[in-house]
Amino acid sequence: MKQINRKVFVALLLIFALALPAVASAATYINVKVTLNGKTQTLQLPIDLESIAKNASTTYKLVYTYKDGKWILTSKEDAKQETKTPSLPTTPSKPETKPEPKPETKPETQVNGLTADESKMLELVNQERQKMGLKPLQIDMRLVELSRKKSKDMIDNNYFGHTSPTYGTPFDALKNNGISYRYAGENLAGAPTVERAHSGLMNSPGHRANILNPNFTHIGIGVVDGGPYGKMFTQTFIGVN
Repeated sequence: MKQINRKVFVALLLIFALALPAVASAATYINVKVTLNGKTQTLQLPIDLESIAKNASTTYKLVYTYKDGKWILTSKEDAKQETKTPSLPTTPSKPETKPEPKPETKPETQVNGLTADESKMLELVNQERQKMGLKPLQIDMRLVELSRKKSKDMIDNNYFGHTSPTYGTPFDALKNNGISYRYAGENLAGAPTVERAHSGLMNSPGHRANILNPNFTHIGIGVVDGGPYGKMFTQTFIGVN
């Protein structure tokens, strides 16, 4: 009977799990009180605390068997308890920053066949017409060639006026180049920049009237560098309706 109780005791009581926190020093025995057949006995059970201390977060199963009047450590194994590996602290990555889009700058309208100055002046003229609810003027390259020749002629011959010693009046120049029209007009300006020239024309009643004339449908602009003002400007208008 005692032998049976001992076997039962081994099966039911002597298989246990021991989990210890990390320690600074290790002991080699642990006292365990066991009641067997009504008698209480204190046993000193040998354990390997040094290896347990090295793995404090792991649970071990220590199995002892009573044999020849002694308790003997017969096996030691991991309890197969799942342990979570603590996640390492991470440094939050900097949020991706996209470069701010550069503010869009509206490019000057470049018309095929025109210089930058000529395109800019055409843009300013049509802006003035748009403000007054008028149709924009269409560019006519024949008129552009006449205007360029007139601007260059004024620089070369050192004059400023509507009648050219080379080409005659604006109407003569149109007729001699086979350009038909119903209405016609001419604006002249001398200035260092397009803006200055345009401002001067708009501040002159006669020149302003040509720019805002609803009868005109086409325009030619000729801008040539040189002369006493820096640049010479000629605007040639016609209406074909």
